[in-house]
Amino acid sequence: MTLFIVYTEGMISSVIQVLQSLSWKEKIITTVILLLVWGGVVVAVTLSHYEIINDPGTFFWGCIAGTLVLSYLSLKKEKLDVVSLLTPVYAVIIFTALDIPPTLFLQILFAASITALVIRLHMQFSVSGRVE
Repeated sequence: MTLFIVYTEGMISSVIQVLQSLSWKEKIITTVILLLVWGGVVVAVTLSHYEIINDPGTFFWGCIAGTLVLSYLSLKKEKLDVVSLLTPVYAVIIFTALDIPPTLFLQILFAASITALVIRLHMQFSVSGRVE
């Protein structure tokens, strides 16, 4: 258990260092990605609460928009990340083409995975840590 806590603390400090080393443009793009995917969930719940839409799970457009911005960010990196580049394709398949009905829980899981991909993109695919 102690080893896990030490490892987690080390990871958190690494993520903080990487995020602090980002350029101003990278910070803005990263913020936009996170606002779109997590804000889309909040908008879906809000629209459902005010009975504008029936099911918040069917309002998944924030997740798809966030993946488009993530794909743009991965194109601007010096090293190419194919996984981040193809996230819009994954999003369309997951939310529209599968036989699984889109739910709010699926959106939350997808938003968490996009958050992890953003951190992964910055930690592993930044040679100099700057966007051109």
